[in-house]
Amino acid sequence: MKIYQSISKKDIYILVAVIAYSFLFYQQRAGLNFLLFAILVVGLLYAQTPTNRRKQPSWYVTAAASILTGISIVVTGSELAIALNIASVLLLAAFSLSPRSSIFVAAANAVYSCASAFISYGIKAYNNKEQKGGGLILAGVQRQHIFMIGVPVAVTTVFLVIYASASSAFSYVLSQLEISFISIEWLVFTMIGFVLLFGIFHQKLIPIITETDLAAGNTLTRTRVTRKRGFKLPELRYEYKTSVLLLVLLNLLLLFFILSDAYYLTIGTLPESVAYSDFLHQGVYGLIFSILLAMAVLLYVFRGNLNFISNSKTLKLLAYTWLALNVILVLLTLSKNSIYVLHFGLTYKRIGVYTYLLLTAVGLGLSFIKIAQVKNNWFLFRKNAWSVYVVLLLLSSYNWDKAITYFNIHVARTTDYHYLSRLSDINLPELLKASDNEKGLFSEVKQQHIQFRKLNFLKRVSTQNWQSWSYSDWRLKQRLEALE
Repeated sequence: MKIYQSISKKDIYILVAVIAYSFLFYQQRAGLNFLLFAILVVGLLYAQTPTNRRKQPSWYVTAAASILTGISIVVTGSELAIALNIASVLLLAAFSLSPRSSIFVAAANAVYSCASAFISYGIKAYNNKEQKGGGLILAGVQRQHIFMIGVPVAVTTVFLVIYASASSAFSYVLSQLEISFISIEWLVFTMIGFVLLFGIFHQKLIPIITETDLAAGNTLTRTRVTRKRGFKLPELRYEYKTSVLLLVLLNLLLLFFILSDAYYLTIGTLPESVAYSDFLHQGVYGLIFSILLAMAVLLYVFRGNLNFISNSKTLKLLAYTWLALNVILVLLTLSKNSIYVLHFGLTYKRIGVYTYLLLTAVGLGLSFIKIAQVKNNWFLFRKNAWSVYVVLLLLSSYNWDKAITYFNIHVARTTDYHYLSRLSDINLPELLKASDNEKGLFSEVKQQHIQFRKLNFLKRVSTQNWQSWSYSDWRLKQRLEALE
């Protein structure tokens, strides 16, 4: 009874989660196991988390994301879905302790918990081992507890050996029990899972950033500096004039850039010294960086008391013009990337450009709200972080290898089959069809490699356990077998 009282509900949750982790993931591939484990962890965290914390939107969003990304893994087999599933579970654990934190603060707390919680709780349990009450049994048990458990287990093992030697039938039954998975590798794998799950169920916070985050609102307030300084700062009106001049110059420069770039993009001819591929592709990253830098300029200009001066309409009008021109720049960059994709096909880097542009557009919209509603910079950081998270969740719901293959073969003007052959197995049917339809498309070595991938995939799918089952693998198996 005494040892039973030392085990808390949280300890039981960890034990259940570790058993499920070991059973679902050891020597398995990503599949149904991720979805089942996500459902289990969400359920356990739901039971562990007080109701007032679960009422916060951040908790339900990350709980739903944990399950939805698990479904995406089963349906699409996306590697991004795997990463987002792990991230969502970690965020859910952090929000279970501090649901009002910003998402980037929650991410930092989640990493901190997994990295340090096990060690700190182990030290705490060791230092307080003479005290009564809780503590994880595997980390803070007292010596008498080890004796109470170890002696019965040892004696039972002795009788197990005796009974096995006394009865061939009993010995045969024991031999049929599958315990071959018990090995040093399995023990290490399980212990790693235990450490990570300990951090998930024993969440910890980084006090400095968490308290700062919770104390900071979203609305900017006017501050008056009364303390003496050793040097004289420019008066607010000079800062206002400097900001107006800065935005006027930047608006004129950006307008000139947009007109010149749009002119050459429209007429379809370039100066002899400018390569078409360079014009379409290589400048994209510079343009994206310039837009991010533009938002940084606005963050600086509207960081404080300039928001509250009586004649700030001119400054805000210039800022809105600057934002509008940057939106045009986003659209211009979008068209340039699209032309390049139409010519040379999709790649992950080019999909990344679309993603950056979408997030940049969201950031520009949030910058408009920040200026119009006099929000502080913390507001932008919080909302942009959630935007990144939501966009990545949407991207993880689809297998982009499949989309890239279809677009590059059926839409793009040129197709790089060697690039396609480096993607995942999901596009094997398309590669095999292309190889059969167009002789010499692949070298003999490359054709043998594709056939080897096909045979290796079919062998793996036919021998894998149910934990690794996924719809994407099942569907691909059907398509490959139909080609034979």
